Amino acid sequence: MANNTMQMADSAKILIVDEDILNIANISQTLVRGGFVISHATSHERALKAVTHERPDLIICNLDAPAIDADEFVRTVKQKAALKGIPFLFIVGAHNASTLAPEILGPRQYLSIPFTREQVFAAVLEHLKHRRPHHSS
Repeated sequence: MANNTMQMADSAKILIVDEDILNIANISQTLVRGGFVISHATSHERALKAVTHERPDLIICNLDAPAIDADEFVRTVKQKAALKGIPFLFIVGAHNASTLAPEILGPRQYLSIPFTREQVFAAVLEHLKHRRPHHSS
């Protein structure tokens, strides 16, 4: 099982989309230790460029980051045929968790702040188990 987890991590690229550098650093540190390849974006424009050029296997996106315009970012990614198979893991503040999840986001698609490193790692592994391959075009 541990070997399978490392194989999944070694080949997986994760894009973290958040305006909070501390959040990015904490999540990145946890996932890099797990063998994942991490990139990040702190604005809507950078996030769109990164997802197009890097083609991540998973996007972790903070829905509460005003500089990101997460709704528009998610909508844009899901509308582009070459990108729409990329799964999202959303970060939501505790104040939004009850209104956004799990009915809207789905029970496995979000982490509510505060969360632990173990929760981040487990959520990423769960998402990657169910990922669909996406192809470059």
